[in-house]
Amino acid sequence: MSTTPLQAGPDDVMRELLAALLDPDAAPASPLPRGTGQDGEVPLTEGQRQLWFLQQLWPDATTYHVCTALRLRGALQAPALEQALADLVARHPALRTTIRTGRRGRPQGVLHPPGGATAVLVAQELPGHTPEEREAQVQQAARAELAVPFDLATGPLIRARLLRFAREDHALVLTFHHLVVDGWSMRIVLRDLAAHYSARVGVRPAGLPELHYQYADFAAWQQDGLSSSARYAGALDHWRRTLAQAPQESTPPPDRAAGQAADQAVDRSGRRTGRSLHFDLPAATVRGVRALAAREASTPFAVCHAAFTLWLARATGRTDLVTGVPSCGRPFPELDDVVGYFVNLLPLRSRLRTEATFAETVRAAHAGVAAALDHDLLPFDRIVGALGVPRRPGVQPLAQVMCQLVGDRSVGGDADDWHGLAVTEVRILHDDEARFDLELDLREEGPDRIQGCLTVDARRYGEARAERIRDEYAALLGLLGRHPDTVLGPLLDGATPLPGLDDVPDDVPAAVHDDVCDAERHDVRDDVRDDASERKATR
Repeated sequence: MSTTPLQAGPDDVMRELLAALLDPDAAPASPLPRGTGQDGEVPLTEGQRQLWFLQQLWPDATTYHVCTALRLRGALQAPALEQALADLVARHPALRTTIRTGRRGRPQGVLHPPGGATAVLVAQELPGHTPEEREAQVQQAARAELAVPFDLATGPLIRARLLRFAREDHALVLTFHHLVVDGWSMRIVLRDLAAHYSARVGVRPAGLPELHYQYADFAAWQQDGLSSSARYAGALDHWRRTLAQAPQESTPPPDRAAGQAADQAVDRSGRRTGRSLHFDLPAATVRGVRALAAREASTPFAVCHAAFTLWLARATGRTDLVTGVPSCGRPFPELDDVVGYFVNLLPLRSRLRTEATFAETVRAAHAGVAAALDHDLLPFDRIVGALGVPRRPGVQPLAQVMCQLVGDRSVGGDADDWHGLAVTEVRILHDDEARFDLELDLREEGPDRIQGCLTVDARRYGEARAERIRDEYAALLGLLGRHPDTVLGPLLDGATPLPGLDDVPDDVPAAVHDDVCDAERHDVRDDVRDDASERKATR
């Protein structure tokens, strides 16, 4: 296998690995700079600049807010929690970064010292409610926080609200701007917050891993070192080859009724109103997904994504499709414990074959995801630029639909993690603002449970259409999970009704079933890495 001077060959990699094993000091140093932003100014990543630009267009938009809520049961010490929040922000400089307009109208990151731009814990007393009413109060508080814009120039870009229902029953609502966190970061935030709280209450070290690099170091590398990276040329070549002559639109046609009401679906801030449907996949469907993934040496995401592209082919009448798949966007292991906005969108191309079985389609999806992850170095905007894709107002280039599955996000209920508190994460139910025409978010919640959230652009799709999309996808996934050797041809015709979850036509070939109960469950960290939604145990 020949190599270019810009790309290391397998022999070179093996020699470096052997040298590192024999002499750790001989291992190549990380290309990341260190200590960026000591003077108070920090560079921004390309993703941050794009979000900042969108916020300038619509200052009141709340599209890129991230919110999570925790139920805290036990003898909570509120002062220790507030101190833990300060410790969290001190540990992760990204959380105390703001963005101001610099020279020539360009954005400039400003790093505040520890104690500056720190979230203030706002407490709210809500006594005397039933358990159902308390759950509703958490949802209401989260929706209220999500509706309040952040001031990117003054910050802080994190808000914390503590709801007190009883002496030993609280809820903590945390809201961030996406500029400083992503899905992977939220796990780090919750882990570190628990450690800092326990340290404050128990007067002991938090015991967290030392951070040698920070988000600003990654931003500096992306700005100055990305193009000279040995992997850069290979990534450019991959995306140019795989997306050559790819369709520029892969979105289902809009509803007539929804199109007529488009003006009502856009508020004065210019935001695209979303319509979100929250649902759970049937347990039998989830078991079928896991069994098929194990049988094909694949992942649950590959199964779910293959079914999604099949549904999309039925809806669009096309078999050549591009979907957006988020990846963690962290090119170096040194960044695994760093909080920041790393997530990157990968335009994954799928070409469905009428003669292929669903199992073969799953294998193709798995291979496509793996190849995309191997070349996820390039930010999405650079991929669009390298392909010369024309930009049109109101249309997302390359990928108008998005699909992801994230691993089990359990924050743990172990009292040791929170020094005597039992902690559970609350699923926030709300209508998101639409970032895509169609977005399918799936989330593992244990071995037999996958929660879903389907968000559609309300300008394009009405409520009845959104419900039909949800039901058709769930039916298709359930059917093909049980019958993975089904040939795609008859199913590609969108005019042919889908059989229900329990109604399988006689002409559908029977699948070779593995024992679902005994199917090997992949490690969540490996699933999430291959799923491209967040590559290790994240959107």
